[in-house]
Amino acid sequence: MVDISPDSGWPEHLLQSVTERIFLGLADARQRVDDPAQLAVPLLNVRDLRDGHAPPLEALDKRAVGAGADVERYTVRADDVVVTCRGTQLKVAGITPSTAGALISANLIAIRAGTEVLPAVLLAFLQSELGRSALLQRGRSSTSSLSLTPKSVGQLSIPVPPLTVQRQITGLVSAAEQNHIAAIRAAEQRRAVALAVALELLRGESRQRPGERS
Repeated sequence: MVDISPDSGWPEHLLQSVTERIFLGLADARQRVDDPAQLAVPLLNVRDLRDGHAPPLEALDKRAVGAGADVERYTVRADDVVVTCRGTQLKVAGITPSTAGALISANLIAIRAGTEVLPAVLLAFLQSELGRSALLQRGRSSTSSLSLTPKSVGQLSIPVPPLTVQRQITGLVSAAEQNHIAAIRAAEQRRAVALAVALELLRGESRQRPGERS
């Protein structure tokens, strides 16, 4: 397993020095989506993040913005990482191509990797126990709720291995992600079959198992 902890011996850098952008989301003024002077744009909220993933654009609620508004500054791209900056629960998720183009709410901070750190390495660090602890340490307020800013996130130190090691980390993260997706799909299929059988039994129908005689 590849070690990217501070004890690994890799040089550490401030996150702000190895990222392209760290930015806060758009404050929701709750404008009317049916206003002809507004554009309806998918908005990614904290509640949308589950198990380190963000849903595709079509599954997101819409947020109305002015037709001439500069929405690009609040828009996430593929391989960005988003973290919660307010609330009671820390969530970290990677942005895939299916979610790219969404606005992020003001309760989220997006981090865009630069040229020195591969996106998968950034995500692996921030989702690790080490990265989460660092975020919580900087983000805990006196009321025990999260209070992170782009500046405080940028002050985190991250180990930066050579690119050869980063590519190895990327391969491990990608393989783990594919296994995770496959496991979820298999579980959903088993659940669907079980619910279908349960519904048949509720209706008084019987399903003959292979090898059974009627």
